[in-house]
Amino acid sequence: MAQVSVSSPSVWAIETPKEIKAAIQERQLPDQTRNWFSDETSPLFDFPQKITGESVWYGEDLENDLDKWMYHLNQEEINEIDAAVHNFLVSLNEFIPSSKTPLIRLAERNSKELFPLPNFGKILREKRDAHLLNGTGLWLIRGFPIHKYNAEERSTLFLGVGSHLGAPVSQNGKGHLLGHVKDLGSDPANPDTRIYTTHERQWFHTDGCDIVGLLCVQISEAGGESSVASAHTVYNEIVSRRPDLGAVLVSDFYFDRKGEIPPGMDPFWKLPIYFKEDGKLISSTDRNFLIRTSRHPGTEPLSLDQWEVLDLIEGYSKEFALHMILQPGDMQWVHNHKIFHSREKYIDSETKRRHLLRLWLTTEHDGGWKLPEKLQVKFGGFRPDGVRTGVIVPGMEFRVPLDAE
Repeated sequence: MAQVSVSSPSVWAIETPKEIKAAIQERQLPDQTRNWFSDETSPLFDFPQKITGESVWYGEDLENDLDKWMYHLNQEEINEIDAAVHNFLVSLNEFIPSSKTPLIRLAERNSKELFPLPNFGKILREKRDAHLLNGTGLWLIRGFPIHKYNAEERSTLFLGVGSHLGAPVSQNGKGHLLGHVKDLGSDPANPDTRIYTTHERQWFHTDGCDIVGLLCVQISEAGGESSVASAHTVYNEIVSRRPDLGAVLVSDFYFDRKGEIPPGMDPFWKLPIYFKEDGKLISSTDRNFLIRTSRHPGTEPLSLDQWEVLDLIEGYSKEFALHMILQPGDMQWVHNHKIFHSREKYIDSETKRRHLLRLWLTTEHDGGWKLPEKLQVKFGGFRPDGVRTGVIVPGMEFRVPLDAE
């Protein structure tokens, strides 16, 4: 694949470099008459020429059909959740030493038994299967009176509700089973920086789990719009317009681990952006984990085709996305294998500092999608209880911090 040398930027840059864009414009396109799906020598051979079903959608359609992705809590459901929060904290604080947060118990495989929701729990499971696993891949719960809860209570609430959808996995090298999306002043120019710890824009991407959950605690003074796009819609658009680049989508890319390296592993992994398993099309991408991986020996710079593919993913995702401003108390859940999500750059103030709680949930052990063996390089191995580990590094312990760190 053709490559163009790009000098390392002195400041944080995620846009495609101008010399790459120029080279893409100048090159000659490959034969567009080739049947990439029936040619046995093509990477696209045996891949679907078009995905159909509820997982294929366009943002304007969902804007006009809120029932497909939004759920408003009623007072009975709020009361049931509130009771579960306080009962959990009272019962566990009675016999768990104060040096060990009881919230770690809500990260265990069967933790939903510690956070019973006799009525709303059934709705959570029903919506998980109907919306997240087998539908649009998106579900928003609105109406939590989050202002009523302190840090421990809202963390309990989020972990407890999440336990009815899946089991938490580690989100970083610190072992965080509960994450905090907050500007910590991290340097985005540092290739090891996780962008969720900055106020910079996060381009459309997927995470290292099956279901991603966000609970909005506080909005920013300006910016921070959340967007979600159907990865299946993006796939359809690319392979129908540029099947030659569709072949690139299903070929390996080098992903950077950003310094969070499991024992015995390389500081990078290889994975296509789209691949098949058990009759399903699974997506995995993050531009910020892709554009600087060539800093590691044993990798290669992005080719022109790969740069163009990343730009098409971002362009079609933005064009066909559903955009929203999350409000305090909103819980946004997305199915990570068929949804790309992003957020815009934001500005905090003294009175409004953006803060979201985040969960990475695994569902493979509990009726979720079966994952291919190759995804273990990203999703980690398994804990003794059969739940995936997520990000894991030597000496790490699983933790549930009550605030960003």
